[in-house]
Amino acid sequence: MNSEDIKNRFGSYHVVVLTQDEAHRVASLCSEHNGAMVCRTLAVTYFCQPTPEAALPADQLIRQGHSIGSTLSEAGLVIQRQPLLEATTLSGEGFERLSAGTVKSGTGLLIRLYRLDIGIDTGSVRPYATIAEAHHPEHLSATSALPDCETLESKETSEPESVALATLLSNLQ
Repeated sequence: MNSEDIKNRFGSYHVVVLTQDEAHRVASLCSEHNGAMVCRTLAVTYFCQPTPEAALPADQLIRQGHSIGSTLSEAGLVIQRQPLLEATTLSGEGFERLSAGTVKSGTGLLIRLYRLDIGIDTGSVRPYATIAEAHHPEHLSATSALPDCETLESKETSEPESVALATLLSNLQ
């Protein structure tokens, strides 16, 4: 899980919810260094409606700002990631601020888009959210083998996917 990876690698893990409503949230998954919060993953989540019944108690905690993966896992739910795309994009001033200046504008970032499915067992798994993430290069780095995100925007994607990706890209600038 992303939360565990950040904590193990950087010594701490925090979720800072930047914006949230019933349909989505934008959160900085960060670690603390010398009193500054450094964004390690900028995550845009679009929640599927209705919320799967098995996830309702965990979903309430998530909507209060808890980590998605850790909270669903602690609730004993099966979690499956359905990868949709991996690409790169350049960071902007928005990500430079979120990373406490550790990532300068114009730095290549790894972008991941996936659907998070959950259930009480593998036979009951249902979509929970579509998530778009941009990763700090010290956490997960982009490779030159991946396509540029700009070339992928014109491809056909479903509404939650294209909206999640567009929201992520606008928050990086």
